[in-house]
Amino acid sequence: MKDKKQIIVQKEIIPSIVAAHQKTIISTSQFFISWNGVPVLAYTGFSPVLQDIKTQIASRLPGLPMENPGSRWPKTTLGALRDNKTLTKDDLTVLKAICRTFTPQLCHQHLEIDNLSIVLYYWTSLEKRLSTEVIPLSEPRDLSLPAKDDQDKVTDILNQFSTGNIDNYLPQVQKQGHRESYYRTPSIGASLVCDVEKFHDIIVRFMNDVDCKLPDTFCWFNTNSLHMTIRVLV
Repeated sequence: MKDKKQIIVQKEIIPSIVAAHQKTIISTSQFFISWNGVPVLAYTGFSPVLQDIKTQIASRLPGLPMENPGSRWPKTTLGALRDNKTLTKDDLTVLKAICRTFTPQLCHQHLEIDNLSIVLYYWTSLEKRLSTEVIPLSEPRDLSLPAKDDQDKVTDILNQFSTGNIDNYLPQVQKQGHRESYYRTPSIGASLVCDVEKFHDIIVRFMNDVDCKLPDTFCWFNTNSLHMTIRVLV
């Protein structure tokens, strides 16, 4: 944990950065099984507004920890493998088929982002929070699409999970770590996030389909805690 002075500086600077930016949108892409077998809802790329917020935070707060790979592309983590589980090739093939069935329903749906939140959390999943400071974005809404480089980066990540690449991708999915206890063990920290209050119906249907085909494999986060991380702060 950073010292008190550093945290106070962050709490002053980050709201001013966020509030100086316009409301924005982001588009969904697909359900995806990330490294360590983590199920996520992937988006097509950070909007220019969100990318600029990330850039300004890094520029004005150089003492922040290096950004985690997981927040360098936009996604909502939906759950995690249970602590005693590792996916097999057959499991991953089943999951790919389930993800693919939802893609037409998800493709390019929009999430309107009206505010961001600084969350002081007790669990990394954000299911248990100590505080949430909501920072409104300004009008009018910026409808700009993500930069091509940003979209291409996400596409490259998602292509790892293509049907023809299951064998090559399997070792990344089978990496240990980031199981249920990682997300649900006390670990105080802070993140700038966008809480995701849309798509809950389709997310729950996805969770139910996975549980039907692969029972007792995943734990799912409370839908009220679902979010997209913009930047880990502490």
